[in-house]
Amino acid sequence: MDSIPLLTAQYLQQVEPASLCIPDGPALVSPTIQTAIFESMFNEDTAWPLPPIPYQTRVLKSIVARLEQSISDPEEDEILDSLMETWTTLLSTPKPSSLEQAQQLTYISYTAPNPPSPTSRPSPEPPRTVITSENRSLILSSGTTGFRTWEAALHLGTYLSIEDSGRALVKGKRVLELGAGTGFLSFLCAKHCGAQNVVVTDREPALVEQIDDCIGRNELSREKIQAGIWEWGRPIEVPLRDGDEKMEFDIALGADLIYDTDIIPLLISTITDLFRNYSVGEFIIAATIRNENTFQTFLDACARSQFAVDQIPFQSPPSEEQKGFFHSTSVPIRTYRVTTATQ
Repeated sequence: MDSIPLLTAQYLQQVEPASLCIPDGPALVSPTIQTAIFESMFNEDTAWPLPPIPYQTRVLKSIVARLEQSISDPEEDEILDSLMETWTTLLSTPKPSSLEQAQQLTYISYTAPNPPSPTSRPSPEPPRTVITSENRSLILSSGTTGFRTWEAALHLGTYLSIEDSGRALVKGKRVLELGAGTGFLSFLCAKHCGAQNVVVTDREPALVEQIDDCIGRNELSREKIQAGIWEWGRPIEVPLRDGDEKMEFDIALGADLIYDTDIIPLLISTITDLFRNYSVGEFIIAATIRNENTFQTFLDACARSQFAVDQIPFQSPPSEEQKGFFHSTSVPIRTYRVTTATQ
């Protein structure tokens, strides 16, 4: 049964079906295993949010095919009625066109990996999940790709979830996220990492609208987390909390912000603004290194602004060893701590 929570976590994150850890044939034939798969992955009454119909269909097709290959004695082994009925329903459900799929948002559930257990036995605690609203192919007219959670955010989320030093960064802190996109990191900090409060920002109103919706989906209070527009170089468009005279933060986070050298001067200016005017003590940035020269341009700009930049020595587990926040590690992802040189 240990394989089912892993499979469920991958499935609810909508990992590519070919990469799912589906149990081998002999185990899959077990009625107990099949029941667990149905209840945790396909039963609308017990599993939410379910992936889109096309994805469900692809996954169940793989499971049914493996079951059919594994049944050696039809008198003893069978595919559960609940799975076959679901399979029939999925096949008969009209599928959206490719264009419609490219325009639709879907709720995605991410499961946080657990810190290493002091014992060999896994923790019996329920999974720690984060709900986002995404479309991994949707690009707004402005060019933003913020409607998906990228690898650097999942990498940084893994660090915040499993490392003592990562959890210490945000526990009890006032947290700000820049260029949040789906808001994944902010939801994680507010829901599972013990942040005092979180302000999640992006420049795109459509993204902030989806983040606002997901605050409720994650059962978070507006006192715990607020969403707002922040066009870098302008004031943050988030109202002050009751009792606050000004907006202040202890730490700022950002992931996959450095994709174009043209944006670096504005990012450096924004970091300077955070240090000078918002009381931020440190800025943690995770970046997928797709172009070494582009990221070196950012590091050089930090040096000219007299920022201290220290690389955090953390690497996500290889894909085959990940227990949550599943992401590729084929392209290097680095995490840095940026502070003023006087700190």
